[in-house]
Amino acid sequence: VFDKTGTITKGKPEVTDIYTKVKESYLLEIAASLEKLSEHPIAHAIVTKAKLKKYRRVTSFSIVRGKGVIGKIGSKEIVIGNRALMNDKKINYSDINDKIEKFESSGKTVMIVAEGKKVIGAIGVADAVKEDSVDAISRLNSHGYRTVMITGDNERTAKAIASQVGITDVIANVLPEDKAKKVLELQKKGMVAFIGDGIN
Repeated sequence: VFDKTGTITKGKPEVTDIYTKVKESYLLEIAASLEKLSEHPIAHAIVTKAKLKKYRRVTSFSIVRGKGVIGKIGSKEIVIGNRALMNDKKINYSDINDKIEKFESSGKTVMIVAEGKKVIGAIGVADAVKEDSVDAISRLNSHGYRTVMITGDNERTAKAIASQVGITDVIANVLPEDKAKKVLELQKKGMVAFIGDGIN
């Protein structure tokens, strides 16, 4: 079982796509002001892309593990994260779902940005596959091992990355604290080796 970020991929995500209903500079300013307060590699990618000299003041900041971040800029609540976080906060993103799916189909992780319950854009982040991942996984496959990828990412993004390295079994949408439970489930069927960067 392989963890995805930092194990199969380089763990150095970069912003590759931006869809916005507002000025791109405004979307990035809002997003980077919140993401600056998070240590997640995706947050770092957004901050790097924005290249801000001055950040907006953020209050009531919180990290929702495996889902995104929430904070206030002025009186407006800003929510940045995946579909699960938008669903939790009852924020409708159906009008940009086709854009989100397009980014995901090419293996990108998508952060939806909402301001005051309204979606204002989406940021696609790509994390390149490590050069030796394909070789390592194809050797394991050829020796008859079952290779599995586990990730907090959504199914569409996860499958796109898995197909690049030759993995057919994908366990997606797993929160960090639930990865050990998934390994225990797999252990009921046989011996399991887990390969990760130790972060979980």
